[in-house]
Amino acid sequence: MPIKAENRARYPKDWPAISMRIRQRANHCCEFCGVPDKQLGGRSPVGAWHPAVPLGERLTRLEWPAEGSVSPCAGYDQPLRIVRIVLTVAHMDHTPENCTDENLKALCQRCHNRYDAPHRRKNAAATVRSKKALGDLFNQSI
Repeated sequence: MPIKAENRARYPKDWPAISMRIRQRANHCCEFCGVPDKQLGGRSPVGAWHPAVPLGERLTRLEWPAEGSVSPCAGYDQPLRIVRIVLTVAHMDHTPENCTDENLKALCQRCHNRYDAPHRRKNAAATVRSKKALGDLFNQSI
């Protein structure tokens, strides 16, 4: 996941090295679902990963489906939307300052987003609540 500008200062200066070490520890695969980093493929409706199937050969090179297209994938009988896996490093406690190995996991976008969803919902609800409270304080007619 890209680091938000407002959180950049919360990460240590050596974050790129820490992040690479965690990916290497995970053998460049998602620690939740096992999908390899940079692989091209699609997910079935239940979330199972299926690698993309080459479209054919062109000038002695395999031609692969484009990201975002719908194409056949190995082990699934219907075409799937093609995505490229990008392995990210997630903080299990959602605290960027806590960069201990036990707190970090290499996750694909899907698993990272699913893991963060409850935390994001909670933060979104708190933001809405705080804006309503400010409105109550400052929008009173006298």
